[in-house]
Amino acid sequence: MSNIKVIINGILTNANDAVLHISDLSIERGYGIFDYFKTVNGKPVFWEDNFDRFYQSAETMRLAVGYNRDELKAMIVQLMNVNNMANSGIKLLLTGGYSQDGYSIVQPNLIITQQALIRNETLENTGLRLVTYEHQRQMASVKSIDYLMGILALPYAKEKAAADVLYQKNGIIAECPRANIFIVTKDNKLVTPGGDVLKGITRKHILEIAQSTIETEIRPVTIAELYNAAEVFITSTTKNITPVLSVDDTVYGSSPGMITRQLQQQYNKYNDLWINFVDDLHKGF
Repeated sequence: MSNIKVIINGILTNANDAVLHISDLSIERGYGIFDYFKTVNGKPVFWEDNFDRFYQSAETMRLAVGYNRDELKAMIVQLMNVNNMANSGIKLLLTGGYSQDGYSIVQPNLIITQQALIRNETLENTGLRLVTYEHQRQMASVKSIDYLMGILALPYAKEKAAADVLYQKNGIIAECPRANIFIVTKDNKLVTPGGDVLKGITRKHILEIAQSTIETEIRPVTIAELYNAAEVFITSTTKNITPVLSVDDTVYGSSPGMITRQLQQQYNKYNDLWINFVDDLHKGF
């Protein structure tokens, strides 16, 4: 950990020396946003999409980023070069700043961190179990630092021998705390919840590549539809496409379904093409 570098407000520093004052609104009130993307073989994956969402979240939360896109890229490339991690996760964290009254937004603090990331291919191949949990995230379109309910609900998931919870409210499913969800209906449609969910970057690209092979829909999804689905999987930057073998008392099978497998193969090829495409595009910053 001692050799890892981070950037705070444009200044490169050792991770062990990085500090925030206790008056920061992220500490005082849990006010802030973040975004997260991965690097594969030293190349940033889908970072333009993440920048789009990062700036949108900042605008919604009335936080001034203070840097334009090219300046952010330059800092990220600097961090990547000095840390020299081929496969990693990079987080952009924007806080509410050092507030004198502990409530008003002031000049935000921007923290950029990088950590090694190892893909969990075993889980992607074997699948996991979820349990539903009644909750609806506030300001769901914003990638905020508020993960209170996700962390609070994790022991409940573990008690139910599940990997995580799936939020639902009034019989409508939404998302997992750190992943979007898809169902494959028995008449071969790929459906993912719309409305009050975070628009995941992986979710976006799955929908794009799936359209050539299967009918896709973005709409409200009921728990009844979830239980009646032929296949279920979740998506995220770190989980890629991870099959769901059961939700609550409903079991979809002992192994991932055929369409889930096909989409995994398509997405892997898509990622490989993307990584080759961005080969050295970021070197100019």
